[in-house]
Amino acid sequence: MVNLGLKYVDLMRQRTSKWANWSPERQDIKVGSYGRFNAQTGRFDVEGNVYDPEFQKLLDATDGKLKLSDHPPVFDEEEDFAVGSMGVRAKDFSPGLDVAEGLDQAKYKGDWQFLDIKRGAMLVMYKPRQEHFPKGKVFEALFKVPELRDKYIVPSVYKCRAYALHLSEKGAKRFSLALLPKPGEDNKTQLEWWTDSKIENLQLKTDPEEVFSPLFTCKRKIQLIRPLMRESPTPDPEDADFWMDVYPPWEPLDDDGEIDPVYDDDQEDDPNVYNPRRDSVYVPQPISDDSDDE
Repeated sequence: MVNLGLKYVDLMRQRTSKWANWSPERQDIKVGSYGRFNAQTGRFDVEGNVYDPEFQKLLDATDGKLKLSDHPPVFDEEEDFAVGSMGVRAKDFSPGLDVAEGLDQAKYKGDWQFLDIKRGAMLVMYKPRQEHFPKGKVFEALFKVPELRDKYIVPSVYKCRAYALHLSEKGAKRFSLALLPKPGEDNKTQLEWWTDSKIENLQLKTDPEEVFSPLFTCKRKIQLIRPLMRESPTPDPEDADFWMDVYPPWEPLDDDGEIDPVYDDDQEDDPNVYNPRRDSVYVPQPISDDSDDE
C-alpha cells in the first residue's frame, strides 16, 4: 500500500526546502502553530499556537514584556506558484480535443509532464499570500520559552484560494490544467479547475477566500551549549539567529513512501553518495518547449 501523504510531503520537501500539506482542504496551518511531524504520515500535528491566550501566559512567565497580540503576522502577495519534484516538468499549455470554454480567461493554465518511471509530485497555488512573523522581537521572545524546547514552530505559511496538487503513479504521463472563472453572471468572482485527465491523487480545490495552506516553513530552537567560562555568557538572540530549519524525522523513502531498505546509514556523510536530504535543492523551473519530448 502506498503511503501517499508521506511520499508527497517528502518529495516537495526535497524540491522546495519547505513543508507541504497533503490535506490543505481539511488541515489549516497557521503562522505561530507549533507541534511535531508524524513520521508515519508526514502530517504536522499541531499542539497549539503562540498567538493563543494560553500561550501568552507562558511568555509572560519568561519575558513579561512582549504581547504577541501587538505583533500579528504580516503578509506579502506572491505571484502564481508552480513547482514539481525531480522528473516533473511544467510545459506550455497544449490541451487535446476536449477543451473547456473560457480558456481565454484562464487565471492559470499549463501542462504537467511526468518523465520518470518513479513517482513525482507537483503543486500549483493561485496568487498565494505568504503570511509570516514580523521581523524582530517575536523570535527573540519565543526562544526564551522552555515549553518550545522540543517543538517545531511555523513562522510562515502560504495561503491561497485555489490549489492543485498531485502525486503520480509510476510511469510517464502528461495532463493539462487550467483555472477558469465559473460560468454565469452571478459567479464572476468564483473559480473552478479544469483538466483533461481523470488521474488518481489529483486534488483540485477553490474557495472565495485564502483559506488553504498547501505550503509552510518550520523551525526549531538551536540547542545551545552552556559556556565553559562564566565570563562568556550566552548572547541574547537576534530575530531568528538561534533558530534552525527542521529536517525530516523519517529515513529516506522508497517509491511507495516506505523506509528504503537499500539506503545505508553508514553512507549518510559520504559526499560521493546521493543523499536526498542534503543534495536536493530547489531550482525554479522555466517553461520549456516540447522539443525534448520527442
